[in-house]
Amino acid sequence: MKNTKYFALGLSLLFSVCIQSQSVFAQEKAIEIQNEEMIVDQLLTMKGFSLEDLKCVGKEKGSMVYENDAMKVTVENLDLDSLGMQDVSITYSVKSSKALWDKMNHSDSSQVSSDYTITKKVEVVDNEAPVIEAQDRYVITQGDDFDLEQEIKVSDDREQEIDVELEGDIDISTPGTYTVQVKATDAGKNETIKNVDVEVQKKTDPYFYQKIADAALAQIGVNQDCTMLVTNSLKAVGINFHGAPEAYLSLGTLTNDPVPGDICVYQGHVAIYIGNGQAVHGGWLGYNTVVSSVSCTNPFIGYVHVAQ
Repeated sequence: MKNTKYFALGLSLLFSVCIQSQSVFAQEKAIEIQNEEMIVDQLLTMKGFSLEDLKCVGKEKGSMVYENDAMKVTVENLDLDSLGMQDVSITYSVKSSKALWDKMNHSDSSQVSSDYTITKKVEVVDNEAPVIEAQDRYVITQGDDFDLEQEIKVSDDREQEIDVELEGDIDISTPGTYTVQVKATDAGKNETIKNVDVEVQKKTDPYFYQKIADAALAQIGVNQDCTMLVTNSLKAVGINFHGAPEAYLSLGTLTNDPVPGDICVYQGHVAIYIGNGQAVHGGWLGYNTVVSSVSCTNPFIGYVHVAQ
């Protein structure tokens, strides 16, 4: 009889704490919740209850159940998919009171009610910005079929619709580097901005150098000096340039591995390389255009690989 008296007194004190806590909750402003990880830390806090090591053991839409050794807590009417204010019901079920009743050998332990329900105002918020997945830089070839939107992926922790805006133009027909600003905005108005560079490289002609060589060979027998031979050969690939022999060094880079169509530059002379150690020379033995060895009486400077 004495144990029953103390147990009743214990329950009375427990629910007294609950009532006091509820009055405190009534004065509190709404609790902000963003995701499930925040529920235990910010929502399931109540003076007088042991809420350590609470683990989620089951959930359905609008209802989640948490348990530890001493208590079961049921959260109802919480919809994390809907932003804004919500009245959330929380039921605390103290396991230890029933265990104590059983320990006192009372057969009708099912009549013991240790549940206590409170209502809290909760504001479901979204403070996490979307994630933009894209390379910092893309390199494409002039004229390529390229759609930057197809390269961009966006995601959000709430899996809601995300508005994606691209600011900046890419001219795939003109070589250069273009910067596009990608802005992703979620339902909570959180924004993520990422700048993406797209480099459009000039499209190269696989027959570019052979065209120069073929144009030089087509001039065999023409009466001209060496610079006109090279100038006329370069016109075949759209290059309009004429100057002193050494000036042709400016049209590309020096190479030790020449291909037909490269320019042979000498001190006071210039020719077009056609392979196998031979070149087309203008101004040969007067003004003749002939095929001869790369080697000649003029000191050799180097082979110039013309830039496309």
